[in-house]
Amino acid sequence: MTGRRDASHRPRGDGMTFRTLAGIVFGVLMGLILAGCAGEDRLTLDDARAMTDGVMRAIADEVPGGVVEDVSADSPYLRCGNGYTYSARWAVTPDEAFRGEDFVRDLPGRLGEDFVIDEEVVDVSYPAVALNHASGIILDVIIADVDGREVVDVYAIAPCASGELPE
Repeated sequence: MTGRRDASHRPRGDGMTFRTLAGIVFGVLMGLILAGCAGEDRLTLDDARAMTDGVMRAIADEVPGGVVEDVSADSPYLRCGNGYTYSARWAVTPDEAFRGEDFVRDLPGRLGEDFVIDEEVVDVSYPAVALNHASGIILDVIIADVDGREVVDVYAIAPCASGELPE
């Protein structure tokens, strides 16, 4: 898989397109992020990006032989209060067939105590888990169907951070 995903990238289940789902998830997550942007003692943008990429790497490392493709938006930064938040989205393709339902069910236990399941999310009909990381990063892990193969879609948003946007 190269470049941006096409319309054939859909989560399994009720036929809702992946783009629609991503828009809903993004809206909910941004509301949560913006609510937490009032603090004075914030991360720098560089720290937020490094921390988020590290947390996402921990999830990607759990995918058997997973190959990571960064499918983030053109600009991963969004304004929040007096700073910016960093968001990223990775598609992780396993090197072998695996059961996405089992993967998302077992993932929180394999990641450790810094990851907590967020029970306050919309119930969906396809394999997915919402996680909160101890650092304040919020994540969605969704199993999507891409050309007949299950792919692990990892979406993360860092807490609001301070600093200048990179050029």
